[in-house]
Amino acid sequence: MDLKALSVIIPNFNNAKYLGRAIQSILDQTFTDYEIIVVDDGSTDNSRNVVDAFGNKVRYIWQENKGLGGARNTGILASNSEFIGLLDADDEWKPTYLEKMMQLVRRCPEAVVYFSGAQGMDVFGNDLPQVFGRMITSNMTYHSLLRANFIIPSTVIFRRDVILKAGLFDEKNPNLHGCEDWDLWLRLLPSHQFAGTAEPLVRYRLHENTFSSDPIHMQMAVKAVIEKHFGLDDARYSDWSLEKKHAFGGMYRFQSITFVQRQNNWESARFALQKALLIDPSLAIDLDLFYELGLGSQSAGYRGVSAVQNSETSAAHLQMIIHLLRNVPELQTFFNRIVGTSEYALGLIAYGSGLRRRSRKHFIRALSHRPELILDSRLLGTSIKSLISADEIKSLRKFFRRAA
Repeated sequence: MDLKALSVIIPNFNNAKYLGRAIQSILDQTFTDYEIIVVDDGSTDNSRNVVDAFGNKVRYIWQENKGLGGARNTGILASNSEFIGLLDADDEWKPTYLEKMMQLVRRCPEAVVYFSGAQGMDVFGNDLPQVFGRMITSNMTYHSLLRANFIIPSTVIFRRDVILKAGLFDEKNPNLHGCEDWDLWLRLLPSHQFAGTAEPLVRYRLHENTFSSDPIHMQMAVKAVIEKHFGLDDARYSDWSLEKKHAFGGMYRFQSITFVQRQNNWESARFALQKALLIDPSLAIDLDLFYELGLGSQSAGYRGVSAVQNSETSAAHLQMIIHLLRNVPELQTFFNRIVGTSEYALGLIAYGSGLRRRSRKHFIRALSHRPELILDSRLLGTSIKSLISADEIKSLRKFFRRAA
């Protein structure tokens, strides 16, 4: 048998419409030492015909429906390569994806899972402006992933032997459906390293037929993963480990954002945000959290990358939520951080929408509640510098250094 460096697993269920493009995106790779395995998870459409059109370039396995995790496991067990790449049937790889990922493998040989960023695309295959992905230092990956699964499966390659030892994807627990990958990452991370690049090397399709587009089921799956790893929410927060606080805080964080983004339900979002902050006070300085809330119900694929729809309304809703949180006694010791971070997020959104005067007001409010922001160039960036003169920045920095 001709062993390849990498086996690409494509789990497929009735995705004939997109499957051919996914396969072709692999065949167009600049790195060519791979095999393609399509695991047809009980499809009833013409997926088999799509695969047959590629001849012996693709291995085809049909099975009774086992779900996404079960289909991936079948492909992994059928492979013999050192590395496994995952590509969902409705996504696509850019031509240099494998080449750059194998370069990442050589740069970070100690890691076992590698991931990249992704470019959003619509149902017609057109690129959307939103890019998904973030750079996280290796020592922060575990705690970051406890709060949110930011790794898109189609961006991942991993070492086959390590995944086998970890027990593969959990296909036996139906409550995990849609989050089997997150469960596996959390099992691996305490004792293994991940490595990633934010470069969008994958085209990630956004459409209503994906499991991730169902907010109710996604929230249930997220809850199932966290309870599997940390047990139930018994409300004894002071007794919890830091990891459990991050996990449950992240769950309510996800709920808060989802209520706003998918349902425009700010009342439910407020209660979820309050619970998240009570469990994990460090979320008070989570800029991404308040930025996502500030974007309101802006559509996926366009969030934060164009003039924000109803930005004034979303800002008013978020400010009202923060105002109501002022009455929660347990939040008072870090309430200024909550206000400062939310105002900073609203300033960034207003600035990105071309609303310079409004953004300046938000930035000034942010600094009044969190003066330490003036010393953090990563947070201020060029957005505030373009609104406040260089002399003002120097004066403010001198003032706050003396105050510190």
